[in-house]
Amino acid sequence: MSRTAPSRFHSHRRTAASALLFAAAILVAGTWLPASAQYVGRVNTNQANKPTLRAIAVLEYTGDLDKPNASRLVPIAVWDGETYQPGGLYLAQPVPLTVQTGTQYILQDAGTPKGFFDVKAASDVGGSWIAVGNYQKPTAPHYAKLHRSRNMPILFGGGGDDKPHFAHVPTGDTSLGATKTTAQNNAPPVDPDRPTLHRRTGDTDASSSDSEATAEPNAPPIDPDRPILREPPKSSPNSPAASAPNTPDGEAPETATDAVDPNRPHLGYGRRADQESLDVPAQIAKLAAHPQSIQEIVAVSDATNRPARSYVYSWDDPQDKLKMQSAVETIAQNLLAQSTQNATKSVTKPHATHRTTRATTKKPAHPALPTLTDERFTAYQLTYGGGATLVFSATSGEGENARYITLIAQPDFSGTPIVLFKQISSERDLSVIPRMKLIDAVDTEADNRADLIFALENQTGRQYAIYSVADNTVQQLFVTGS
Repeated sequence: MSRTAPSRFHSHRRTAASALLFAAAILVAGTWLPASAQYVGRVNTNQANKPTLRAIAVLEYTGDLDKPNASRLVPIAVWDGETYQPGGLYLAQPVPLTVQTGTQYILQDAGTPKGFFDVKAASDVGGSWIAVGNYQKPTAPHYAKLHRSRNMPILFGGGGDDKPHFAHVPTGDTSLGATKTTAQNNAPPVDPDRPTLHRRTGDTDASSSDSEATAEPNAPPIDPDRPILREPPKSSPNSPAASAPNTPDGEAPETATDAVDPNRPHLGYGRRADQESLDVPAQIAKLAAHPQSIQEIVAVSDATNRPARSYVYSWDDPQDKLKMQSAVETIAQNLLAQSTQNATKSVTKPHATHRTTRATTKKPAHPALPTLTDERFTAYQLTYGGGATLVFSATSGEGENARYITLIAQPDFSGTPIVLFKQISSERDLSVIPRMKLIDAVDTEADNRADLIFALENQTGRQYAIYSVADNTVQQLFVTGS
């Protein structure tokens, strides 16, 4: 069900990192732990070939991403190096590894980082683990500020053309003496305010450098207020300098630990102050009914820092995108019309009577193309140097007559989109064929190849599924429980 490729996992906190090392050692040793298993003892984590883990989740939120009105993290799967494990059950003791407090996820939009999500607490809601936490903006890169030089460079021209020239007169060579003398005579006057470096003559002590240092002739006077770096005198432990100043005889000197800072941090054992109780989480309750304004973004947790890569396909010409979108829309309309016609033919026909009439051959009329709404067209480049992978979804009709279509296609050499996968569902049959909504493209196995994540929605809830697009085929790799 999965590709055989190298893999990894992502976490930036110590608590999650230690759990990852423990899980990796268990997998290398060949020991399988069920979801409800407990710690079996000391495990050797110094394995040379221990696999690292990579967790995939979806952050559901309403409002703005940086300041959401409500948000919750839904774990999807954990790639353990060989296969996908359920994210909501993996190493649950009793909290799964994916939602342990302190685990950090990177929020991605088509591979581009959009910030961090720190897990604050988790709860089992209806048999599924859901986490809440805090959003952190991505760290802005720091660039050194450039300052303008106080002393601008002086360029000496040669030949009167005002262009800089590089010249070197060897020692003893008088052939260029006239040229050198002419250049010196034509040079601009020396700025009297420019800084001058002077060499100190003789060995002088650093403590008496103010008065004993001699300067070259015609040098400006030394500024008595300039800063001077001095070396502290070396004193023995028994010397008077080693004792604390203003200390009475016979009393111990005062130390820094005697003055207690009232605002110093305290170490204590127990529940953290910022860890809220999730018996009845308010944020989870707000998103339980899946409001229309809900938004999703992919979250990835891995123990290794990896360079970011965008999976958005770059079109050579914006008109090519419009033409491709129009072609996919036409295909979707034809598929919906054909599906409607087939559903009409499947209706039971009345039995024929004994009287037969002459059959008349009539050419079937072309069904009218339906009108599409809620259209979404996205193009990804799932692999390095690969072509475009097109994902299109739309709705036809309203209310109980609404029908939903999702297509995955790739253009051929002539630019014609070839449908690799299609799913058509109706509002009445969502319990049988769920509606597919694209979430995003993400590298689920850390092999520099992105997969597609969809939300499968029906009347009672939603599931998340991972689909792989390779070799002109689409394969479902993993789907969460209902």
